[in-house]
Amino acid sequence: MKKTLTLIAMIALTAGVAIAQPRAVGARVGYNFEASYQHELITGMLEVDAGLSPFITSTGIEYTEDGDRITHHYRYGRAQVMLLYDWLANITDDLYWYIGAGVGVSWGYGEFFDAPHYDKQGKLTDYRRLGLPVAAQIGLEYDFGIPLNLSIDWRPGVNLFGLRQGDLTSNLLNIAIGVRYRF
Repeated sequence: MKKTLTLIAMIALTAGVAIAQPRAVGARVGYNFEASYQHELITGMLEVDAGLSPFITSTGIEYTEDGDRITHHYRYGRAQVMLLYDWLANITDDLYWYIGAGVGVSWGYGEFFDAPHYDKQGKLTDYRRLGLPVAAQIGLEYDFGIPLNLSIDWRPGVNLFGLRQGDLTSNLLNIAIGVRYRF
């Protein structure tokens, strides 16, 4: 009974500390448009971002099993949820820099994923909608005297579960500006 009460007290204390920490909600806009939630912890912040990439138009050249060349124009995009942890360091009282890493899941949408694709030997190739991205992040954040913060960060990432078997796709130019309301 004593162990159970101690465990319940520790869980309640941990939950109380987590709830008492500052949080922020807002948007991160760059290559993707993302809804963003941050929760500060003792040594950093936990960040959850959910968003969409814009439709991309792509031209693909493929070959059929008979050796015929086919040119396609596709529109596609990705929906993505990322969970990151960033370590914070003060530059001044209101200016911070942070560095972190995270993982996520993404889902491809659009006509690109519905069309048949062929490799250079004319063999039918399947493209996967599901992606498992991992990313690093480095940035600057400024907290105003009001409950508002602005950030700019760079989040290069690699999709471990690429579009085709054995593919690694990357997004190395993911630079964004964040605007968040702190509460």
